[in-house]
Amino acid sequence: MATNYDGDAGSARALGVIDTAAALTEINQKLDRISLVVDDLGRRLESFDDLKEDLVPIAHGALKIACNRLQELEQEGALDFAAESVRMLRTISTSFSREDVRLLGDNIVSILQTVRNLTQPEVLGVADRAALALREAQPARAGKLGLFRALRDPEVRRGMTLLLGVLRELGSDSQNGSGEVSGSNQSDDGSN
Repeated sequence: MATNYDGDAGSARALGVIDTAAALTEINQKLDRISLVVDDLGRRLESFDDLKEDLVPIAHGALKIACNRLQELEQEGALDFAAESVRMLRTISTSFSREDVRLLGDNIVSILQTVRNLTQPEVLGVADRAALALREAQPARAGKLGLFRALRDPEVRRGMTLLLGVLRELGSDSQNGSGEVSGSNQSDDGSN
């Protein structure tokens, strides 16, 4: 029995040597793969360093240009204008419904034509003079005689002629086919 036990011990040792050799071979293969991965990472790191050396000066220059431009915009007041524009857009977006914005989009051409007409130099001149007159006007009671005296002033007559022309244009645009002013039951002579 002792020999049988020794035979079992010898085969166990032989199996252990085989297992150890197989394990060492597997470890060597894994180490070879790890070595290849480490070499690849080293090459990538070197190429990244090269890329970094190329990109850092470019990024530094671009950042310097951007900072200079932002400083110019700040000095010109453009950044304040942009901030106020964002605030204005927030106010608009909270003040109007989706339907309001859709209707605005549908009528934007008419709105822009009106703005274009309002911003003509002659219209702006009249509006500026009217605003100045309203700001500087001294309210005074004038009786019928005072009104007739004022009508003798050539500037008052020119203003009245201009105002009557505007009123005539407004009246012609607001009449419907029956001769009545739309939204009112008054006839052309002012009676009901």
